[in-house]
Amino acid sequence: MALGDRLKNIKTSDAPEIVEEIPFTEYITDALSQKISTIPVWYDYDYAKQFELILNFLDSKLNSEFEDLSLSDAEKKAIAEDFLKTNNGFGILDKLLARDEVLSVMVTSFGTVYTNKSDKYIKTDLVLTRKQFNDIADKFDCSTPFTGVRKNNFLITIIKPPVADNVLIIQKLKDVLDTVENLTEKGSITKEVENILKYLISNKKNIIVAAQSSYIARDFIHILINSIPADKRVVMLEDNGLYRANLDNVSSFSAAGLCGYDYENLLSTVLETNPDYITTEIKDYKKFEMYYLNIDNVTNGLITQIIAQSCTDVSNKLVNLGVSALKSTEKQAKLKFSSTYDYIIFLDKTSDESYVIESIMEISSTKTSSLVLNEVVKFVDGIYALDFPKELMEAPQDTNQIDHCKKDLKSFRERLKEN
Repeated sequence: MALGDRLKNIKTSDAPEIVEEIPFTEYITDALSQKISTIPVWYDYDYAKQFELILNFLDSKLNSEFEDLSLSDAEKKAIAEDFLKTNNGFGILDKLLARDEVLSVMVTSFGTVYTNKSDKYIKTDLVLTRKQFNDIADKFDCSTPFTGVRKNNFLITIIKPPVADNVLIIQKLKDVLDTVENLTEKGSITKEVENILKYLISNKKNIIVAAQSSYIARDFIHILINSIPADKRVVMLEDNGLYRANLDNVSSFSAAGLCGYDYENLLSTVLETNPDYITTEIKDYKKFEMYYLNIDNVTNGLITQIIAQSCTDVSNKLVNLGVSALKSTEKQAKLKFSSTYDYIIFLDKTSDESYVIESIMEISSTKTSSLVLNEVVKFVDGIYALDFPKELMEAPQDTNQIDHCKKDLKSFRERLKEN
């Protein structure tokens, strides 16, 4: 008989007249999670030590509550191995974080637990006591009101008084391994759209990756990074500690905790390394403003994340930023925007977690410095409508043919402006 069948249900009762049947594995997992959450140094132990502690606790639990239940060593090890696959020392929050669809978990000052699915927080029935909250928080250095730390595959943010009355956010960090070719294989994009993306990457166009959700934009930037040739140097500049470089041609710099001269020095250092591509995930407004003002001399290879509602919203945000930061006219701000970036890619995600490129806009300006956004890719009723030179969508490899395509693209842009 399989272990799951043998341990299918147990009876538990807090009072003689109330008897409830619950799955044994769920009961023992919850009990183990609660135990682990009370161990402040849990993260300091290696896997072997954690495994040993789980077996010891399991033996103690069986001896004290299930004297008639006999498990072999192999069965106990199986329980411990399964538990460690999904346990991270967050107590009852672990079973929520183990679900694939959950992106993050938030606990409010009242102990109310919310799960983030598709960038929307949904209230759950779970409530953490102050002790349970402290058991988790005590694992980390909370000497300041705002604590952000990355542990294993999670970013843990703890906010305490006077900023807030105890708020906990645990955000999953996942490795994005897809390339643009994988998106075609999965049916998210067509071969023509794949070739357009390859053209933008190989020609080092300056691209803005935009979405309403930071998760979507961030994941897609990682997909573009994975699609960059391995012999090209890539720099990732971010301020949230979420990027984990798993490619040897990518250097990651975190601006988390930096401000003023320190951040400015980091920016200048990154720019002086003269990489082939500079990718950014900067959510802090002031940091992004400083970045935007310092990239005038970067002619190509920019891939920048912006959270926005549409391509038009992207242009409005950066034009307004230019006006306020540069103390310039709107016309001058539009010229800076159009001379800095070439394309906007606006994204969304479907219910089955597939990526959808809702729009690709080409950015240009007229002779009178008027801003022009030309939609060259549009997702309409489940179909990609393309207004892009055919030769570029076929991803030519021959140099002479590419030169011919670039000339055709120039005339294509002129025709769009005339219209």
